[in-house]
Amino acid sequence: MSDIDVIKENVQFEQLIRENSSNIVLKDEYLIPDTHPDVQEILCIESRPVIISKEVVGDKIVLEGKVEYTAIYLAREDGLVANSVSYTQKFTNNIDLNQGEHTVICEVEAKVEHIEAMIMNERKISIQGILGIEWELYKSKGFEFVKDIEGNDEVQVLKKTETINRIRASEEIELDGKSMIRVGMDKPQINKILKCSLLLHKKEIKIVEDKIYIGCYCKINILYKGDEYKDIICLEDDVYLSKDESIDGITSDMIPSIFFDIVDDEILLEEDDLGEVRIINCDFLVKANVKIFSKESIDTIKDAYSPKFLMGLRKDQYEVGMLQGANTTEAIVKDGIQLKENDLRPEQIISTNATVILTDKEVKKDRVEVEGIIKVDILYKTTEEDKYLSDIKAEIPFTTMIDILGSDTGMKSIVRSSLENIESFLESNSISVKATVALSAKVLYEVQKEFISDVTEEEGEQPEKKASITIYVVGEGDTLWKLAKKYNTTIDELVKINSIENIDYIEVGSKLIIPGRAKF
Repeated sequence: MSDIDVIKENVQFEQLIRENSSNIVLKDEYLIPDTHPDVQEILCIESRPVIISKEVVGDKIVLEGKVEYTAIYLAREDGLVANSVSYTQKFTNNIDLNQGEHTVICEVEAKVEHIEAMIMNERKISIQGILGIEWELYKSKGFEFVKDIEGNDEVQVLKKTETINRIRASEEIELDGKSMIRVGMDKPQINKILKCSLLLHKKEIKIVEDKIYIGCYCKINILYKGDEYKDIICLEDDVYLSKDESIDGITSDMIPSIFFDIVDDEILLEEDDLGEVRIINCDFLVKANVKIFSKESIDTIKDAYSPKFLMGLRKDQYEVGMLQGANTTEAIVKDGIQLKENDLRPEQIISTNATVILTDKEVKKDRVEVEGIIKVDILYKTTEEDKYLSDIKAEIPFTTMIDILGSDTGMKSIVRSSLENIESFLESNSISVKATVALSAKVLYEVQKEFISDVTEEEGEQPEKKASITIYVVGEGDTLWKLAKKYNTTIDELVKINSIENIDYIEVGSKLIIPGRAKF
């Protein structure tokens, strides 16, 4: 077999091993800084979790992160003035690994599912809540298979086309965002920034030959207190971030998967030419985790033999992770929040904050069905003179579906959700809420595939053919390949002797002339 050239190819793919979720109890007590007035009433609290690191330590993955809090409260000064205070709480969470999982790839999403703050005394508050951790473990796997056999005309080869997914790229791309907001002269100058919220939306990724382009908008919402004690002003800006990255070998027909996350931000105030504080500089950093998959048809060797010499084929079974497809969609969610008798009457909506929590998902025929809730917190001006600020909370359920052709029950899905936009409007005795939820999903499954991993020369000699022929009656399941291999001949010989027109079909019950005798 020295003149036989065995052509091999390596396949690398990513397989979902496990997915699950866990909850972390958030609970801590915080002192009000000396620079801040006493607390009379907490109005609302916003939170943002950030995953800092993921590290395999022994038989577990250690997740480290932080939750940034901003609490807006009414202070005991000059008749209940709005103020705010910010804190950071660190957290850790462990994911236990099973045997053979120490080289896994871990993807994590953290969301604060519940948060509340209570006054312990005028100088101390308690914050407690639930942090939800959604995680997936992937394993990068690969194997080598025989793609072709060349160099000897006596070798008969049966080829088969297999569909596989390859990982073509896995990149972490950083995008720097900047915004300069100028407060107009029709508004009071800035006394204090109460909060700054950042919302990523209109996310996109485009793939062209050897290059990807990613982009998103970041909606900046700033709430500040003016010179007059009741001046609460809301400012907004919408900043576009984009970046392109060269990646060899990627094409427009490949399947992208991308997750954006804000990992850092900073707010700086400046004076204008008149010496008034009217300039807000906002710098932030967005990380985009990008994976690009290809869905390819590859030619493999299903079987091979030689009428002239003995060949040994090594066949191995592999569990191959497959990506059925990925898609994104948007869901428009509308609802009304009814005011209760003891709720203060709203005069003006100041800000609306919301978090999307997924509660269920199910893969069905050609789609993924998703259920979730939107947790809404609305800060508003009241009609009361003394207590001019209040807030109201609500949970709005929603259901939607994400179309993914070819998906079916039994397959697995990974779904991510984010808030694209949120608006609230005053009505007679209620507050109307309209939200846009962005959802992305990918559907995965595993399949057993057999590949020839090696071809070797067997010891011994091929039995000689007898000078005779065989008349064979075609039975169920017979193919020209099976008969040629069994009787130590070739398909070309059978086609020539029997004047066969269609090599892919032989009629059951028909008779074939086969030269030589079968191998036993």
